Formats: sequence, C-alpha cells, structure tokens
Amino acid sequence: MTYEELKNQKDFNVNLHYSVNEVAILAPSLDTFGGDEPVVTISKVEPFNYHPRDYRDTMLDLEDWQEAVKLAQELALTPLNERGWVYNNDWIKKAQKALRGILGRG
Repeated sequence: MTYEELKNQKDFNVNLHYSVNEVAILAPSLDTFGGDEPVVTISKVEPFNYHPRDYRDTMLDLEDWQEAVKLAQELALTPLNERGWVYNNDWIKKAQKALRGILGRG
C-alpha cells in the first residue's frame, strides 16, 4: 500500500498527519476543544513499525478503529521504498497567502 492509497480509501474516511518520521491516522477528539487525535501511527523510517493507540477519547467506534489498525498494518508491511513520496506543502500555501496579504494582493 502507498501513502496515497491510504489517503484515498473509499470505505473508510481517514485524516492523515505527516511528519518527518511517521504518518498518523487521526480521528475527531471528544475533548472540549475539538481537534484530532492519532489512533494509529506508522513509521516512515522503520519497516513493520506501527502503533495502535487508544481510540476511546475520539469519535471513532471500535469497528472503524479496527479498520484503521488493519490499514496501518498493511502500510507498515509495505517496504519503505514502495510506499511513495509524500510532500505536504500546506505550509507553503499558507505562507504565500500571508505574503500576498502583507503586500495587499490577497
């Protein structure tokens, strides 16, 4: 499985967070402030390394959590060089928008 395939699951809507060393599958949090909580993390630097986390503080039910763990395991079993490259340029878009605002063009 590639990172893109994980992101584009048809039967399971996943939110992902990419960092330098891992990909996290996120679920909406039940806490007062909202936000997302990781329910499974998958290493991007170590093969076969993934960690399920407690889902009870999220809006995810048991079956969805089990599906997330299954997807994480499938990705973790894929060799690192076959997973594809993920480049999150969201911060670049935000910086460009801020710069246009400062220059009065945005």
